[in-house]
Amino acid sequence: MFNRHRLKRKWGRGVKRSLDFLVRTKNNDKVFKDFAWHSAKQNPLLAGHQTKNRLKPLLAVIAVSAALIIAIGVYHPFFRVNNVSVAGLQRINQEEFKKAVLGIIDYKKLFFLPGNSYFLIDVEEIKEILKERFPIESILVKKNFPAALSIQIEEKISNLIYDNGKEYGYLDADGNLVEIVRQVGEDEWNTKTQVTTSTNEKGEVIEDTKILEASHTPNIKYVVAEMGDYPILFDKRGKITALNTAAITKELAGGIINWFNLINKKTDISFGYAIIEDERGEGEIMTDAGWRLKVVLTKDIDLQFVEFQHLLAKEKLNLNSLNYIDLRFLGKVYWQ
Repeated sequence: MFNRHRLKRKWGRGVKRSLDFLVRTKNNDKVFKDFAWHSAKQNPLLAGHQTKNRLKPLLAVIAVSAALIIAIGVYHPFFRVNNVSVAGLQRINQEEFKKAVLGIIDYKKLFFLPGNSYFLIDVEEIKEILKERFPIESILVKKNFPAALSIQIEEKISNLIYDNGKEYGYLDADGNLVEIVRQVGEDEWNTKTQVTTSTNEKGEVIEDTKILEASHTPNIKYVVAEMGDYPILFDKRGKITALNTAAITKELAGGIINWFNLINKKTDISFGYAIIEDERGEGEIMTDAGWRLKVVLTKDIDLQFVEFQHLLAKEKLNLNSLNYIDLRFLGKVYWQ
């Protein structure tokens, strides 16, 4: 039997479902859900979630470990520098120099960090301070793990040994006499004498010794051992100079130091001592082999030295039988 009420209800449900579908298609931004619908939650057992939970304590352990390692390196006595080795010192007292180095690094950085820690030592700072305190031409400072410093020094010559034939003293780089050390020994003078005899009124024979010629030769080895490895100047004028006054000009002092460095550092010849007879600028340099260099001490020193090196390289000179080499006239070199 046909039931119209049942057909109406069925048709109505179909129309409602069709209308709901059209509405959802049109409104894409809307999500229709029933009261029991909810978003998915992360499973705590998944690997990614476990990794994140473990990463935080691991990073904390790494940070603490790094801080402990840094603290040990900075504060542990094993890394405190207390050993200093120095090479190249000739005139500067070695113990005094080492004490100065240890004193430079014995302080607190930022009020709580030890300045003598191997990892905190600033070698450039050490170099600058040492150059201010000592006469240094060049310096190399190197850290040696775990607690040592090695220092290579080239000293700057700031003094000369002055010999006027009567006494030895020190001149500064300006040519001023800053200290008298001792008298020149009689054994450092060579004299030629003549003995004459005469008879007095009583008939007694009287001998008279007359000095015909006297020459002074500084005892280089003895003087250097006593006063240090500085350039020695013999001033033939026999000038008596008061302390803290000029014995020679600044240009002469600088020229002698320059020649001393060039000969000793750039040749196999040893600088013995320099000789001057006046302050015009010319002088002689006695070598340890006994022959002389006649030079100008106040100008063109580098050019003279270049000609000297060229002569040694070009000519096969027998230095043992040489008398002198004259470099005073640029462009012309004479020797005998």
